[in-house]
Amino acid sequence: MSKKLKYPVGVQSFELIRTGGYVYIDKTEVIHNLVSSGSYYFLGRPRRFGKSLLISTLEAYFQGRKELFQGLAIERLEANEWTSFPVVRIDLSGQNFHSPGEFTNYMKGYLEDIEHRHGLNIHADDISTKFRRLVQSLHSQYGKKVVILIDEYDSPLTRNVSNQELQELVREEMQGFYSGIKPLSEHIHFCMLTGVTKYGKLSIFSTLNNLDDISFDEAYSEICGITEAELHTYLDAGMNRLAEKYEISLPSAYDRLKDFYDGYHFSEKLIDIYNPFSVMSALSKERLGEYWFETGTPAMLVDFLRNPQKEIPELSGIRVRRETISNISLFQPQFVALLYQTGYLTIKDYDPERDRYILDFPNREVKSGFFSSLLPIYTRLQRSETDSVSENILDAILDGEPEKLIACLTTFLASIPSELHKHTTKYESHYQLILYLLFRLIGTSVSVEYQTSDGFIDILIKTDRFIYLMELKVDGTAAVALAQIEEKGYYLPFATDPRTLFRIGLSFDSKTKKITDYLIW
Repeated sequence: MSKKLKYPVGVQSFELIRTGGYVYIDKTEVIHNLVSSGSYYFLGRPRRFGKSLLISTLEAYFQGRKELFQGLAIERLEANEWTSFPVVRIDLSGQNFHSPGEFTNYMKGYLEDIEHRHGLNIHADDISTKFRRLVQSLHSQYGKKVVILIDEYDSPLTRNVSNQELQELVREEMQGFYSGIKPLSEHIHFCMLTGVTKYGKLSIFSTLNNLDDISFDEAYSEICGITEAELHTYLDAGMNRLAEKYEISLPSAYDRLKDFYDGYHFSEKLIDIYNPFSVMSALSKERLGEYWFETGTPAMLVDFLRNPQKEIPELSGIRVRRETISNISLFQPQFVALLYQTGYLTIKDYDPERDRYILDFPNREVKSGFFSSLLPIYTRLQRSETDSVSENILDAILDGEPEKLIACLTTFLASIPSELHKHTTKYESHYQLILYLLFRLIGTSVSVEYQTSDGFIDILIKTDRFIYLMELKVDGTAAVALAQIEEKGYYLPFATDPRTLFRIGLSFDSKTKKITDYLIW
């Protein structure tokens, strides 16, 4: 078997990767272009996508640690003597800020640690003043301007998305801190912030209005993640081992990896980007799996989805303007923008004539993991609890057995705790959402609110041999549901389709929360 490489799964230190014998995907040419082209940047990328490693690499570069860059592209590009700068690196990832003042206390301690490392002792009543004096003192002490690197700047806000009062207090604390950066331009050589989410109309960004948002720039679309070329250049040995483990050819192993983890795009150039955490995990464990999802779903997305009034739209092929997904409102986040920035949707195509991005799930891991993680939010049923009934539902759909399908759905819905329905006011859309998530989870081609010339079909499922057209009613009758299908002519778009068409009327009881009546034509 091929030699096993050492993969930096969860390792975010550039120094440790370079000295510890880990695989390193050389991003230093892009980094060289970055530091040569500007001074103030913001980069937004999903979690576990290499932002922290990027910040660590920039830190080592600006500290002039040339020995760590031997053999990398930047060693060739930096022909002159390397210059070191004082660096202020602030890491907000993984921190919990659940009460007023925690951000201020954390930042105060963080800044004091930096002071002590440089032999400084700065007195200030607030963190903005303390930060400003720290930067000024470092510039004076070393005779060189200061580099500021802030990783996961948005963490204090996203961790409090369900508590708007606390979030506003944290925002005010953050604003007080970041307001100290703008007056320091004469002392700053380079500044970069990273995060998952860019909060639009947030005074942090108006204060730092000289920040260049490179999240959609073609020149930096591959600064995080793994490209197809990098996969073959640096990870071919690992792919050989994966092929041997699955007893398949190397090209087949590449195809499987692409299906699972490729498909991210961060610009109109549409360069394919693989999820780095998932790729490194799969090659380390020599098994394809949903590694990105095993690290958790962002709290901001979970809190948003737990709102009983939220509805999940069809997510494939959404057409949006860039400004729709580049910013998120602090107190009223838009679902599609949230899904894009957290990595659940990505750019799949670009329409230059209409200036629209077309969004979709990036790959199999995300698509499968998204629906499997959503179902417990709405049903409290874990994946293991739904596996057997899901298999029966899929068999019924593929075999053209609508009676069996209804029986399985009845069993499934009866297992959902009744308290999950108590805040629901739109019962029909509530059941529609649960069924949609279930059908997507098991891999069927399903649409909700499918538009026809005279209305919208509640649920439409298509297989190679069958079409299921479902109309839902709450506290009504299945006969009324079927009558609507006939009166509205929902079946007409499929009149010449050779597949067998099933028209199904389902009636739910708002009190018992069960299917009480059904008819099939």
